[in-house]
Amino acid sequence: MLPRVTNASNGEPRFFVMGAGRSGTSLLQRILCRHPRLHCSHELRLLELVVLAGALVDVDGGPEVKEDAARSPFGLEVGRTFAHLLAEEQLTFHGREVYGDKYPPYCEQIHILDRLFPHARFVHIVRDGRDVVSSALQAFVANRGWRRLTEPPGPNRLAESWARAVRHAREYGKRLGPARYLELRYEELARDPGATMTEVFRFLGLELDPALAASVSEVERGKTWRETLSLGELAEIERSRNASDLLAELGYPPTPNEADAEAGLAWTRGIEGSAAWYERGARARAEGDERIAPTCFVRAIRGPQKDARAARALLDSPTRAESLFAALHLRGERELDSRAALARWAEARGLDRAAARALFAVEGKA
Repeated sequence: MLPRVTNASNGEPRFFVMGAGRSGTSLLQRILCRHPRLHCSHELRLLELVVLAGALVDVDGGPEVKEDAARSPFGLEVGRTFAHLLAEEQLTFHGREVYGDKYPPYCEQIHILDRLFPHARFVHIVRDGRDVVSSALQAFVANRGWRRLTEPPGPNRLAESWARAVRHAREYGKRLGPARYLELRYEELARDPGATMTEVFRFLGLELDPALAASVSEVERGKTWRETLSLGELAEIERSRNASDLLAELGYPPTPNEADAEAGLAWTRGIEGSAAWYERGARARAEGDERIAPTCFVRAIRGPQKDARAARALLDSPTRAESLFAALHLRGERELDSRAALARWAEARGLDRAAARALFAVEGKA
């Protein structure tokens, strides 16, 4: 039987939640925080704070603090003490006893966290890499926090990143052993949240009482890769040997190809290139299918070749998050149709009509 977890007064956070980005770490964190004795902060990035606090000591009061600044044993102890104080403050503020932090990149920092916090436990949530890629692509379009460039990274690159993070955490987790490392599947959490969270809380030395079990009994699962990725995008993921090998190692079903594509993938067959995606979206919109249409329009502007018609079509739905992504692609367009669409979009989102038309150099009547 695992020892019960006490509060953070022994000098370190008690657990870390990690997983490749878009694997369900935020969902897991929210469920964890429902426990009356536990608080899990959202991406406080404790390792970075420890390094920063230690560097402030080690640079002898100099004006610059860099992540690679020399870190003496004293500096690291200062950093650990800082993390301890942060944990205690979090617990005091929330009135809880057990503290942890959730941050996806902990997957690749687990070996350093282990050395800094030798008694901490690690909860690693793993999700099908194809669903991770699909979710990341959608987040890039709909979530401004994910968008650093106009064009998102491709499926191959995202799959490589997923495989690297998951494998590093799993391999180091074997060294930690079951007393300090727990791996769970996103799919199991979605299928049976009660049983899954019972295991997680037990790993952390806590109990899942009936009232809490009832509150976590329903987990809304998003669309899977079978509904969201095209055969071409799946082929790009398969070109990552690291990702395809890890998918097999984890026991996920193989990716279908053009010949044996499942019914859920049939709608993407033969759609290649931005113009084809726009035309498929326009047909879906004409048929009243607003589930498929925005997806197709996004794909028509998500890759290197972009179709301005698709971006304009997305602007016709100004309340959707994807419309901002479309506006980014049209803002430099000189074509009158595009500038007029941008003006209508800006007006629909609250800008004065005259200002919107002046901003995008639209003259005359609408």
